[in-house]
Amino acid sequence: MNLERHFSKNNIIENLAKYDMYYQISIGKLINITKNNNASTQIEFQYALGSIYELLKDLQTLDNGEELFEDELRKQAVMDATQNFINENLQAVKESKIEIEPIINDINDGFFFNRTMIEICQSNHSKQLEKWGEIITDEVATAIMQSLIQLEENN
Repeated sequence: MNLERHFSKNNIIENLAKYDMYYQISIGKLINITKNNNASTQIEFQYALGSIYELLKDLQTLDNGEELFEDELRKQAVMDATQNFINENLQAVKESKIEIEPIINDINDGFFFNRTMIEICQSNHSKQLEKWGEIITDEVATAIMQSLIQLEENN
């Protein structure tokens, strides 16, 4: 699994577009499940990149890491969305107004993200690519790659 290839400009755009869609749709489902609107649908750019990087590092050790990447990226975005949702609704979780364990079990068992959610992602993919294509300029992509190289040298 080649980290530099996954962090080329086009792949940064592709991965962020998918992560963003998975994240936003997951937040929407969490709001629907819990009936709690206290949640931000916006991803944190650097956090998303870091999450993708850590995922790639974990998959790098597996022979089939490349094959697993798409599903694992979706699962990572869902877990990140869930963690942020919990953080934003911590009091309701502590008071057991929001039950998190069944949600986490659904995520881990692969049931959280259903066919309809995947179809929504597919239909919005080009819009997300356009959005992230405007954000990830050549300069930003170069800066990300330089940070990646530096990070790898320090590890």
